[in-house]
Amino acid sequence: MGSSFRRSDGTIALEGAPLLCGVEATLSLVDDPSGVGVFVTACAQEGSSRLRFTLGAVVDLERFTVCHRYEPYWMKAGAGTRLAEVPPETQSLLGRLADGRWLLLVPLVEEPFRFSLRGRPDDLLELLGETGDPFTPGLGGLAAFVAVGADPFELVRAGARAVAARLDAGRLRREKALPDFVDRFGWCTWDAFYQAVSHDAVRAGLASFAAGGVSPRFVILDDGWQRTARRPTGEQRLTAFPANERFPGGLAATVALAKGEFGVDRFLVWHTIVGYWGGVDPEALPGYGVVDQPRQFGEGVLAHVPHFNHDWWGSLVGLVPPREIARFFDDYHGYLAAQGVDGVKVDSQAVLEAVSHRQGGRVAVTRAYRAALEGSARRHFAGRLLNCMANAQEAFYGSTDSTLLRTSIDFFPRSPASHGAHLYANAQVGVWFGEFMHPDWDMFQSAHEWGAYHAAARALSGGPVYVSDPPAAHDFALLRRLVCADGTVLRADGPALPTRDTLLRDPTREDCLLKLWNRVGAAGLVGAFNCRWSPEGGERLAGEVGPGDVPGLEDGDFAAFRHGAATVERLRRDERRPVSLGPGGWALF
Repeated sequence: MGSSFRRSDGTIALEGAPLLCGVEATLSLVDDPSGVGVFVTACAQEGSSRLRFTLGAVVDLERFTVCHRYEPYWMKAGAGTRLAEVPPETQSLLGRLADGRWLLLVPLVEEPFRFSLRGRPDDLLELLGETGDPFTPGLGGLAAFVAVGADPFELVRAGARAVAARLDAGRLRREKALPDFVDRFGWCTWDAFYQAVSHDAVRAGLASFAAGGVSPRFVILDDGWQRTARRPTGEQRLTAFPANERFPGGLAATVALAKGEFGVDRFLVWHTIVGYWGGVDPEALPGYGVVDQPRQFGEGVLAHVPHFNHDWWGSLVGLVPPREIARFFDDYHGYLAAQGVDGVKVDSQAVLEAVSHRQGGRVAVTRAYRAALEGSARRHFAGRLLNCMANAQEAFYGSTDSTLLRTSIDFFPRSPASHGAHLYANAQVGVWFGEFMHPDWDMFQSAHEWGAYHAAARALSGGPVYVSDPPAAHDFALLRRLVCADGTVLRADGPALPTRDTLLRDPTREDCLLKLWNRVGAAGLVGAFNCRWSPEGGERLAGEVGPGDVPGLEDGDFAAFRHGAATVERLRRDERRPVSLGPGGWALF
């Protein structure tokens, strides 16, 4: 199929009309065989592990939304009108042109480079290529994908198929099976106990649920169960596979307790992709060739968090080299499976890009780790893997088996300003990256002041529904609205996404509601959320909701039910109804 994109004299044109101008001469076009868009390749004159290329200005761009990393592990969403507002570390851009069409522009990954977007003060876009390893230089490679279409949701779906076929590194979300625990109600120990979790704490938590008649069917034993030691250089490292002294009977006793006394079907445990936050202790766990690697995140990340190489978890990581990592995961997960563990939540995945020096670069290291992790999870846990802190392109584009991935930073019980931004980020990340991985919107707490707000979002999200309630801190009335009598949950068909009229707006900053849509078979779901918050209490915001918010619904009359108000009315597809919500307000239709 011939391409409608052409390049000449610093301009990329679509069907003869300029689309990008001021394009650097080192950027070339490669046809997309599907005819959806065009690929951009970069070739520098001199090799380096860090390359910059000017992609130029978008002609007649009205508004856009972006998803960018503001630290290595997570993305934020944003919206704007000027390309100077595009932040460093932008991993996707979706915009609307003056003629009403939509523009998709996404940086890509091709070993050894991973590319990201950023805006310049002169309103030009720039591509930054990084290998993550000064000993792995290069001239460039596949840098970006550009496409234009009439419908944003059809555009990203077709664009994702084109990108997946070109990269040939992972599979699309629709081609991968979700792990079976996602249709069960779950409990994670993190916000309940943090790192002080123990066998007795797990018992107390599960007993508290049972007393109220709503029991989790899957459990995630989060950080705090492993045996670790602090190194003289400051970081904590994994020292053994068995659980620490707070689990006197080992993991087997805790798993048996959960399954035998409290009816848990699936018991998952947490670890980081490098073992623990500081990696693996080479003296305590010899035989895996562990090397000391300094954390060295790249320019894009450090533009947001200049001190991240040293903050939080120490400057060094005990890294199992890529050539040994399959054996490490196989040994570790084999031990866990023998204890009765059914799956793993694997955290801190994006740290791999920072510990790839002299290891072949970030793309190669992540590819080796992902293949080893997914292969081990498939062998030992029937693929029950929850990817976390993995919001880098290598994980989204390079996952062959696993599909469940956390798409926003944690639920923060003590940060009221975070709750609206949490929903906004999850929904926007799902627009493009939800084509590759299935978004998990994280746990929440049912009895929290914002518990119902998060519960409504999780019901709409299409992802798993799990809480982090401490003992004796539950809202069982709320939980019964989410959880069926047999401990299962009713999930929507796919990821919840922003409605077309809110897709290019930032509801955490603008005077608009966040509106999300999803489908359950032939039925449509729409949620409206007030995402604005301030110490003074926030504002009441208004919007409109109707059947037209849900793409693909057939024309005709609809019964519109408003949850909470318990009202039903008859609407035509093009009819809309006003909705007004105060701070922390939500409505489901």
